[in-house]
Amino acid sequence: MSGIELLVAEVKQIQDWRKARGQRYKLFNLLAITVLAIIAGADDYVALSAYCKSKKDFLIKQGLLDGVRFPSHDLFRTILQSLNKENFAKLLSSWLEQAVDSKDLGEEPLSLLPSKMIHVDGKSLRASRSGKQHSRSALQIVSAYCSDSQVTIGQSIIDKKSCEKTAIPKLLKMLDLKDSLVTIDAIATTKKNAALIIDAKADYLLALKKNNKFFFLEVESFFDNFEDTSLIVDYFREEQKQKGRLEKRTCQIIEDLRFFPDAGDWKGLKTLICITSERTINKKTSKEKRYYLTSLSANAAALANAVRKHWTVENNLHWCLDVAFNEDKCRIKHKQAAANFAAIRRFALALLKNANISKLGIKNQRLQAAWSNDFLEKIFGFFLTVYQVNTR
Repeated sequence: MSGIELLVAEVKQIQDWRKARGQRYKLFNLLAITVLAIIAGADDYVALSAYCKSKKDFLIKQGLLDGVRFPSHDLFRTILQSLNKENFAKLLSSWLEQAVDSKDLGEEPLSLLPSKMIHVDGKSLRASRSGKQHSRSALQIVSAYCSDSQVTIGQSIIDKKSCEKTAIPKLLKMLDLKDSLVTIDAIATTKKNAALIIDAKADYLLALKKNNKFFFLEVESFFDNFEDTSLIVDYFREEQKQKGRLEKRTCQIIEDLRFFPDAGDWKGLKTLICITSERTINKKTSKEKRYYLTSLSANAAALANAVRKHWTVENNLHWCLDVAFNEDKCRIKHKQAAANFAAIRRFALALLKNANISKLGIKNQRLQAAWSNDFLEKIFGFFLTVYQVNTR
């Protein structure tokens, strides 16, 4: 069995909603072709159809085409507009996550933090907005990104009249959070979300800003007045110099919550954190303080590392999607189809990173997958290796 056959077997789980009469192509073959084409550089319906024609010999060899007819771009449009976006995204992410977990089974965690870190953040697909409407009409996606495995383990679409604050609880309920650390930016730092994470037997690290006005002012005032006292139970400092930029970061921890009247309303809260960043660029120095609340015990070095790791969702996921997959330039307007394209892009990005068969960047790996059928098969050999280990 080849890795691509494993892909076909996986997408066979998606039930075909079409009428049997007049069907020329099996749904699972069309979905497998779509995944392969997007890995190889396709970004729209026309490109999917063109991929079938240019790679006909390869696709016939894999049993995905019969060599007589080729699916049109209209067929791919119909399929992706009708495909259930939640089920398809969950299928792909779960498959890859299981493979990564199986591959890494037995490894010891490298820090004092929970072995799994999940970072939740939203992204707008800017070119998906219709006409000259406001950017809010663009598709908004909230992703749950696991920095340890580099896999997007879940995504949720933000309704047109909603925002991240209401979409994030929905996403958290969909995920298996047990024994993980969930990090979220300030927009979704709510008592409801904190309780939701604790009830799922996980820990949280939440940014605290002025949307929680009174609690924020309490914490800000306390750190300003008592930062050099014995109330600071742990302290960590580090410096980083790179390309003319010097950054000094300090992390201070408070565990005694008796001084904070609002702390009792946050389920599982144990520690308050103050991160001070001092940046010097071109001889100009700026200073910023950021505050966080967490259900973890005091450990300044580990918590400072967790705060920094949250930004991998921006640097390792969102930035890569825009640069290597041109996600912000994808002009697919239909929200269901755009969400399905987004799910496959996230799957493709995680697969290329975990397959680790080339030293090239992600964008050039996509080109190589388009040029070389052997390279494309080797990417899915990642699943084959895990499958062989699990079936022994």
